[in-house]
Order: sequence, then structure tokens, then C-alpha cells
Amino acid sequence: METIIKVSPSELDINLLNKIKEFIGKNENIDVTISLKEMDVNYLKDLEHSVQQADENNLISFTMEDFMTYKPVPKS
Repeated sequence: METIIKVSPSELDINLLNKIKEFIGKNENIDVTISLKEMDVNYLKDLEHSVQQADENNLISFTMEDFMTYKPVPKS
């Protein structure tokens, strides 16, 4: 069973959490997911740019250790 509950940000309070807990009951095999869906134009542009770079094989590969210490060079 899958249930989708759509609420506005103003409804996110302790009462909503208590209602969700009451709905779930004592079930231990439940996942609760919060999904934010907002159209962010800058994010979409960055995502399109990333896809374009991937298509052009203009990628940088890191180990996790290298990634954690990576400092990008500022654009001029």
C-alpha cells in the first residue's frame, strides 16, 4: 500500500507528525518520505550544463578522499 499526503508548508507542525504516527501505528516496516517539488530555474540550468558536459566527456573523476579535499578554481 502506498499513501501520498500532500500538505502546504504551513501545515508542517507537530500535529501533522502526530497524525502520521497515529496512522502508522506500531508498524515497523514503514518508510516516510518527504518530497520537495519546486521549479528552480538556476538548478535546471546547472543540471542542463552538467548533462552537456557529460555528453562532451568533459568530466572530472574523484576518489571520495580527493572529492572531500577538492577546492574548485574560481572562474575568472
